Amino acid sequence: MREDIGKRINCLSTKIKREISNLDSISKLDNVSGANSFIMLYIYKNSDKNIYQKDIENEFGITRSTASNIISLMEKKNFVIRENVDSDLRLKRLVLSSEAIKYCEDFLNDLKSLNLDLCDGISDEELSNFIITLSKIESNLKRRQEK
Repeated sequence: MREDIGKRINCLSTKIKREISNLDSISKLDNVSGANSFIMLYIYKNSDKNIYQKDIENEFGITRSTASNIISLMEKKNFVIRENVDSDLRLKRLVLSSEAIKYCEDFLNDLKSLNLDLCDGISDEELSNFIITLSKIESNLKRRQEK
């Protein structure tokens, strides 16, 4: 029963990304991608904390240069503002613009609806087992990358 799990996950990921790209909230805003949306949503959900570029790198598993490029583009699009931190002038806290906050609220509602559709007909037990299995696959991949 050992199928090509990587291929199945990749295909599913592609289909989900396509669905996310077609969400109303994303299509309303011209210059926002799914990746930008999830980064903004991360900042939005953690607005009670100071979020820095390093947090984005860690959360999304991206390199420093990739994070820097994404944040710079989001800054040019007026979604993100880099604010100085009084205690350390080298640090720049990431803060969402008012437009980005409104967008995140809409995007979050769209994601909740998509998630409900994705989980339709799946019991809580099946979903729990799926999450456990995904976590194990992630751990296996991490161990492989550390070799």
